[in-house]
Amino acid sequence: MPSVSSAAHRTRVAQLVAAHGPDVGRLCDACVAGLPGVGGAGLAVMTSLPAQHVRYASDPVSAQVEELQVVLGQGPCVEAFAQGTPVLATDLTDGHWLSRWPAFAPAALGAGARALFALPLHAGTARLGVIDLYRDGPGTLAGEDLAEALAFADAATQLLLAEQLPGGSLPGSGRLFSHRAVVHQATGMVSAQLGVPMDEAFLRLRAHAYATERHLDDVAGDVVARRFRFDETDDDASW
Repeated sequence: MPSVSSAAHRTRVAQLVAAHGPDVGRLCDACVAGLPGVGGAGLAVMTSLPAQHVRYASDPVSAQVEELQVVLGQGPCVEAFAQGTPVLATDLTDGHWLSRWPAFAPAALGAGARALFALPLHAGTARLGVIDLYRDGPGTLAGEDLAEALAFADAATQLLLAEQLPGGSLPGSGRLFSHRAVVHQATGMVSAQLGVPMDEAFLRLRAHAYATERHLDDVAGDVVARRFRFDETDDDASW
């Protein structure tokens, strides 16, 4: 994994959200344009396996790669979501990947993808989906390029979570905590429980609501009523 400081990563994520939000597709287009050798991207939204909704595909190859993973139930996207960590397949013709995904790997090669990199979209342990990047030739995603791809993945996570808010408020906007008092109060409590800034606490709150398929107000109400604490669950994990 790249050695990028947490502060630098958060700064880069905020820059990407500000530059390309609120449209997730535009952010993904910028990701493809900004990473050398990457031919396209696909973004799948999911809250559990095997459920999967293809939200975005930059080109026909990406669309087919996403569809294959939905139909076959195997591939880097499936594993990245299940494990919560990136899956970086540098050459699908390699025997390791062919044996790991016996149905998917040959089909993806036939579609035009030689290398695939799946990056999970998550906040804490709440998982929202995966962004898949492909190359039409063998190659790696490492160092600064991997750090940049991970920043794009976290920016996409923030945009997906922002869509759950009235008006699609983005982190950093003046409306971030103003839409409902109970959410504002719960955000402050989560911030105190986890020892994190308010904007990060709000992301954790929204991510938990998203992953559990509950209304944000309901989750906030449980926090305020002290029926639920983030420091007593896995949702306090680093993200």
